[in-house]
Amino acid sequence: MRAPPFPLSPRQNATASSIAVQRAGGVLNPEAAAEANPRDNTATRAFSSTTIKSSDGRCLFIDPQAGDFRQNLIPVQLQDCDGSEGEKWDIITKGEHIDQEDAMLAVSTVTQGCLNFDPRRKAGDQVILFSCGGRADGGGKVTDSQEFAFKDGETTLQLSPLSEAETCLVADGAKLGSAGCSGGAGQTFTIG
Repeated sequence: MRAPPFPLSPRQNATASSIAVQRAGGVLNPEAAAEANPRDNTATRAFSSTTIKSSDGRCLFIDPQAGDFRQNLIPVQLQDCDGSEGEKWDIITKGEHIDQEDAMLAVSTVTQGCLNFDPRRKAGDQVILFSCGGRADGGGKVTDSQEFAFKDGETTLQLSPLSEAETCLVADGAKLGSAGCSGGAGQTFTIG
């Protein structure tokens, strides 16, 4: 699956003309998106603008137009790596939205939204991009549904949200799903 060309992010062009989005709101609101997803310039980035790959070599990918008017609720997908902006991530280990040792945030380089696991959502739509801190308007500080177990310098890992002990993200076709952590190949991801 190949994504359409990317629009400028809200931070790049806060006065952009109407850009259709697929979820609530129907049209991207650049000012609301910039407010909801500000870049944390105080953060410690273990990796910047890197890829996260599944065990079969596909990249975690987001389409900024697949979310709502704030660039929230964007499904995180898997696709063949092609170098596009939607597959670039910052791995943050310290900052405004993380309060645990041995943990990380995976932040989309293009939208500044966080990888988020929400088991309350229907299967197949539980792994999404959402405002770091967990509030749609960007006013949240920390949520453990966005913090994932991580040891400094680690490049091969399981993506296990701190909010759900013993749960790991798993490659499930073109999407990410979840399952009990088993160490299986579908639960192994590589940074970079």
